[in-house]
Formats: sequence, structure tokens, C-alpha cells
Amino acid sequence: MSLSRLFLALPVVALALALPATAGAAKRAKPVNPVTTAVAIGHHYWGAVPCGGQLRVLARQRLAPGLHPTTDAWVTFDTPLGANNLDAPASTYTNCTIALARWRWPRDASMRADWDILCTTVTHELGHLLGRHHDATPGSIMAPVFTDYSSVPRICKANRPARLARHR
Repeated sequence: MSLSRLFLALPVVALALALPATAGAAKRAKPVNPVTTAVAIGHHYWGAVPCGGQLRVLARQRLAPGLHPTTDAWVTFDTPLGANNLDAPASTYTNCTIALARWRWPRDASMRADWDILCTTVTHELGHLLGRHHDATPGSIMAPVFTDYSSVPRICKANRPARLARHR
């Protein structure tokens, strides 16, 4: 499956989690948005926020023209050297966007069920927005294709949605 991904520009939303006061409140608590959570994890993974914090992440997107049908995400951004040019300094990137393919993740439930790949994909795409190129090293977060669950970052595994945490 492809790890090609799209970065789209959105203001970064801070992730704030509040612990419920009672067990009953935990049952009624609204599920955490998987995209917001994955972006926060990616920022933590890299220790940086790309695009001066002006980043859009768009879920449920139709594939952009020219992308392979198995592309699950992609990034777009502007640079002084032209659109999507990773040779430009990452500090010059603007209009940054990550797009997540509708075919792969049509609903929040599918994102939670496919958490390891979603989190790895978002982290990979954030790497591009920080100026990182693809890396053919096995297990690298910047590998162009996801081939092995052992390459899922520990931070993604540690933050799986609660109902999935014990299944892998």
C-alpha cells in the first residue's frame, strides 16, 4: 500500500484532552478526533511544527489528478522555488496542506480502525512539510511505501484509540 501523502494548509489546532471526572462521564465523552490526534503526535514525533503553524489537514479527499489510485495521502505547499519543491528551505513553505484520501479513510471510525497507518501516514507527511525527502531505509518513517507494521512509530502505538490498544 502506498504511503504517498498530500500536505494541505490549515491552522494547527491544539490538542487538549480533559480527563473525565467520573466513569460515567468517560462513557459519555465524545471520541477524540483521530486526525487532530495524529497531527499532534506527528508534531511531537518530529519535535517541530511545520509551515509556521499554518497547516490545513483535509480528510475524506478525492484523489488529486495524476495520483496513483492507491495513494492514501499527499501534501501540497508553496515555496519560492515553486509548488511542492522539497529543495526549498522548509522555513519558506506556505499554504501547507495534508490531504487524506476518502477511499482509505471515509469516516472517523475507519481512521480509528486503521490507526497505525493513519498515524504513520500523517507523521510521514509532516516530515515532508519539514523538508524531509523519501528515504529508502527499511523502517524509516520517510519510506515512500508502508511495508511493515514494525515501522509504526512507538508514539503512534502508544496512542492508539482505547478500544484498539489491546488488539495489536
